[in-house]
Amino acid sequence: MAADLATLAGPYAARLRRADALAEPGCPGEARLQALWQSDRRPKDLALPDGTPVEVLDPGRWNHAPGPDFRDALLSFGGALRRGDVELHLRPADWDAHGHAADPAYAGVILHVTWAPDPAAKTLPPAVPTLALRPFAEREGPFDFAALPQPEPGPRPCRARLEAEPGARDRLLSAAGAHRLLAKSRAFAQALQAGDPFQAFYEGLLGAMGYGRNAAPFRRLAREVPFARLESLPTLRRFAVLAGVGGLLKEDRRALWDLWWESGFPPPLRPYEWDFRAMRPQNHPFRRLAGAVGLLHHAGALLEAPLDTLPRALSEASCHLCEALSLKGAPIGAARANAIVTNLFVPYRIALGTLGAERLRALPGEDVSQPMREVWHRLSGALDGLPKDGLRQQGLLQIYADFCANPALSCACCPLAEG
Repeated sequence: MAADLATLAGPYAARLRRADALAEPGCPGEARLQALWQSDRRPKDLALPDGTPVEVLDPGRWNHAPGPDFRDALLSFGGALRRGDVELHLRPADWDAHGHAADPAYAGVILHVTWAPDPAAKTLPPAVPTLALRPFAEREGPFDFAALPQPEPGPRPCRARLEAEPGARDRLLSAAGAHRLLAKSRAFAQALQAGDPFQAFYEGLLGAMGYGRNAAPFRRLAREVPFARLESLPTLRRFAVLAGVGGLLKEDRRALWDLWWESGFPPPLRPYEWDFRAMRPQNHPFRRLAGAVGLLHHAGALLEAPLDTLPRALSEASCHLCEALSLKGAPIGAARANAIVTNLFVPYRIALGTLGAERLRALPGEDVSQPMREVWHRLSGALDGLPKDGLRQQGLLQIYADFCANPALSCACCPLAEG
């Protein structure tokens, strides 16, 4: 009961700790600390606790949306350059209190900047150092934060321009989404010209089952076991071969081991680098692979299915091997099915010429990601009301990649602000 109450009270306790820190005499508050980090009054000759010098070549883009405080900073650690995100807190323990370790939005953080030089956060990744600013800022006495202007973030230039023209934001998002889908379809079109289009679809399908962090090993598996070598095999044997080569078979799956070895596919020369950290059982690559093989079994029908029924058809097809493998629940949920439709089936069908551009407005939406939220906040000033259709969501992702995450651009010169 005590543990349950502590969990329930956790968010309120974090607020109390933050209130205590703000009440400390001379403590700046995180907004002031952020202003210091991006200003020319940031202390010089910084160093980590172990003495490694830190040079701030670019403090990054001040992020006023959820996620790390500064994006795409360029830092030098003892002469070694690193680019990534920077998170700022008053105390190192605030990283733990805010639960950043479990939030994938903070996976790109390369430096944890704090005001107080307390011990590092317990859940901070080992590769992320902590830099306390107070010892450097107070070399010559207490630092006067009151003299440091705290900029009030006004509307981004792109937002101001888009709000001045009715419908401009939706048109921009739709155009960017179409550009993104077109670029993906061109990759499949090149495979069509090479004469092996389904291999490209097969690699894309397995990659889509990787949920980002396991996409690379899934794509490697598709290349090392090409579909041409699986095409004549029964579906369960296809799965056994892929799972065996990928190192996903345990000793209790003896029947699958036998199917794999009888097929003559050798183990890989180097192990597969699957990422199992903090993974829910339903996201395990074994289940995802089973779902992918189910989709391959029904690929012909799925590639001809109407867009409005395709997500449900994907979820149902992913269950093809569930009974044989004693798996409960569909390996592909509704949200993931929507993402696979938009990111794989639609570009592939565009390349095949079996899907017209007029159908793109009916694309299903997927789970909202951090890049989507960041771009939407920049374009609209809001954290809610994000587009629910797949086309405009793809537009948000494309704008993030091309503009917001582009280190060569700043808001002052961003073409999105041009008429």
